[in-house]
Amino acid sequence: MTETAVALPVALPVLRLLPAPSSEPPYDDERAVAPLLRLVPPAPPSHTAQPSPGPAAPTSPTSPGLPDVRPVAHALVQLMLEVCGGVRPVTQLRPRTTPLLYADLERALLRRPRATGPRPSARDIRSVHVQQREDGVAEACATVSRGGRTTALALRLEAVQGCWLCTVVQGL
Repeated sequence: MTETAVALPVALPVLRLLPAPSSEPPYDDERAVAPLLRLVPPAPPSHTAQPSPGPAAPTSPTSPGLPDVRPVAHALVQLMLEVCGGVRPVTQLRPRTTPLLYADLERALLRRPRATGPRPSARDIRSVHVQQREDGVAEACATVSRGGRTTALALRLEAVQGCWLCTVVQGL
């Protein structure tokens, strides 16, 4: 007589998809903005009180009609990393830079040998800090990883016809 094996049904575990927690700490520019403080000179004695105008209260550096400069600077740093990494053509910098800067970047980037190595990603940007002035000028500095090394980029952005254009790049 031969015995036959009977397979019993086995209950499979139920799989669930859980969101991954964020592993990145908040950057300084993502924290709540502290109110601007104004230094006020001490008041003169009341017997010689003369009305003196105090320093002007700071105004908001944002100009009406301009987009927020922080995401623009972050996207521009990402674009520059991808152009330097050979992922994007240098011509994609043209609408975001002044003609003079674009000509300098094109000349410098086309002379470089084609980049090799891993493709640049958003994780390569460690931080982007932006300081915006009232006169339509913003300066940004970014810490980026390229080829296993951490370097810094400095950008100057100017408001031109309702958009931000990069006028100066250092560290590229």
